[in-house]
Amino acid sequence: MKILLVDDEVPVLEAWRELLQGADGCEVQVASNGPDALAAARAWGGVDVLVTDVVMEPMDGLTLRETLAVEFPAMRAVFVSGYDLSGYAERTAGAFVLAKPVDLGRLAAALKLPGAADFPPTGTNIGDYHLQETAGQNDAVAEYLAWQQGMSRHVVLHVLDRTRAGDPQVVAAFLANARAKAAVTHPYLLAVHEAGEADGHYYYSSDLVPGHTLQAYAAAGQQLDDRVLMNALRAAGEVSEYFQKNNIARRALGPADILLDGAMRPRLANLAVAGEAVAGEENAEVGSMAAALQGLAAPGGSAAQALAMLAKGESGWSAARALAAAAKPAAAPKDASQLTARTEKSKELLAQAKARQKKQLLITSALSLVLLGLAVVLLLRNFGGAARGITSKSIEIPAGEFVYQSGEKTTLPAFWIDEHEVSIADYKEFLDFLEANPGEAEKLAHPDQPKDKSHVPLDWADNKQMTPPMPGYYTRAVRWKQYKESPLTVDSPVFNVDWFDAYAYAKWKGRRLPTEQEWEKAARGTDGRKYPWGPEEEAKRVNSGTDFKPNPKEGGEIDGFKRWSPINQPAGDKSPFGVHGMAGNVSEWTATWAVSEDGMGGQVPVIRGGNWSNPEHLITRRRAILDALQVQDALGFRTVSDTPSK
Repeated sequence: MKILLVDDEVPVLEAWRELLQGADGCEVQVASNGPDALAAARAWGGVDVLVTDVVMEPMDGLTLRETLAVEFPAMRAVFVSGYDLSGYAERTAGAFVLAKPVDLGRLAAALKLPGAADFPPTGTNIGDYHLQETAGQNDAVAEYLAWQQGMSRHVVLHVLDRTRAGDPQVVAAFLANARAKAAVTHPYLLAVHEAGEADGHYYYSSDLVPGHTLQAYAAAGQQLDDRVLMNALRAAGEVSEYFQKNNIARRALGPADILLDGAMRPRLANLAVAGEAVAGEENAEVGSMAAALQGLAAPGGSAAQALAMLAKGESGWSAARALAAAAKPAAAPKDASQLTARTEKSKELLAQAKARQKKQLLITSALSLVLLGLAVVLLLRNFGGAARGITSKSIEIPAGEFVYQSGEKTTLPAFWIDEHEVSIADYKEFLDFLEANPGEAEKLAHPDQPKDKSHVPLDWADNKQMTPPMPGYYTRAVRWKQYKESPLTVDSPVFNVDWFDAYAYAKWKGRRLPTEQEWEKAARGTDGRKYPWGPEEEAKRVNSGTDFKPNPKEGGEIDGFKRWSPINQPAGDKSPFGVHGMAGNVSEWTATWAVSEDGMGGQVPVIRGGNWSNPEHLITRRRAILDALQVQDALGFRTVSDTPSK
């Protein structure tokens, strides 16, 4: 097998070469850039496998693969990158995509070396799941970012090594562990949805929460805020106590199991395993965890002091959780200079703009005034937030009877509902309030909300990624009006908000979330229609998944939108009462809870309405599929009140 290794980092090439030198039947060549790789492949007379970094100069790895594939169509490809390649699904299809730093075992599996694991490449399907990119490997199980087509959601798919699938004991243990994970329910644990076999592969699916583990932050040499570290440690303590209290077997907990999402909120890998619970060395586990995290803490801070104490190995998780809660620093008050810094910076930039204008002697005075006005507008935009174009009003839904679901007659009192879904601009005002008034967040929290939970949506803020920095979706909406290669503005609906976020926002507005009966009456009127506009489907009237394509370059041919639309578009998605966007755009959280559809029991919030990723947009559509802490990029909300808005 002829393997061509391409990377502009010499240490990486040497590590790959060292791995492959001892492999039977492997011939290896290396190149540090695209043009040299092309020359080497042609001189070699062809390549069986190309292993290449993606971001290189003067030719990127995607272009290198496409160029070589014309000459050597049987060539396989493995892409390695520290960048997010989710927007390049079409160009990476059929190849393995590995994240840097590369685990050499994963590389061996991707190359299908003798004795290596056998995992499917990205771009293939396993039952209802489309594999988009690899996310990790743990011994005999590989993890993939996958699109679950029937549910229209992203998940992590855990796939058993096919070379082990012929052993009934291995398969039985794999499925037993999946069932054990599915049986646990805790707000901080990543939930497991289903397990099964399809297309020759055994698998189970779980929540997808983009972010980085504490182990990854430590490996990158980054420091984290004391508050972030203490929240993570407290969450680990709560999860450990949950397992102990309920006598549930689990594996050991380490820094690789604690994930921080885009808003730096902790979530934990599902630690449950099949079998009887066995008392472990809890003090040693806490000590090992604390020792591993010490490098993430700022010297002399409260987190550093707490971790140093725990690293002695003399405390269990209960004590660790209590110490983390006590050590967590309070929010620092803003002084006068901080409050006026934005104004002073605006004045400084305005003065600079005027000085530059004086040098432009050929510009007429009238034009100078126009330019000055534009400069002021830009300054206000940069420092005062993005201007919105749509303001939602409150619409009265009169008291009386209506047809609910399949024909049940139901009577409701009058209520007032938002004309539109809550927008990004609306939610930004909420976040600004919380930032200016940190003590108010607790007053807005639902009683069941986890302590110290942030209300910043997933991927809202600029992510603290190792390389490169990736702007969050609010930044993209303001600056570039685009996100995931689709139009996005502050007039688009807010998304990636969990149920607790929606509850707190509604309470802040002096309102509440609608019950699903209120939601349905506002959407379909009183005559039992199937769609807001009437009895017949008209796909052009609604931003639905009828024309959604995973390939970001495609989609939107029917309703005009690839993903999100402004909250007042398409104009035809309007109910008899004038309420907009209930059939599509984003689905919406409600105040109603029901038994989860995953078959595991337990109550979860009901979600109503269609969305841009799912073709189904009947107004009677209802789902109970996500717990209150889960989020989706096709899920938002709106609010209601029992009295008219002032």
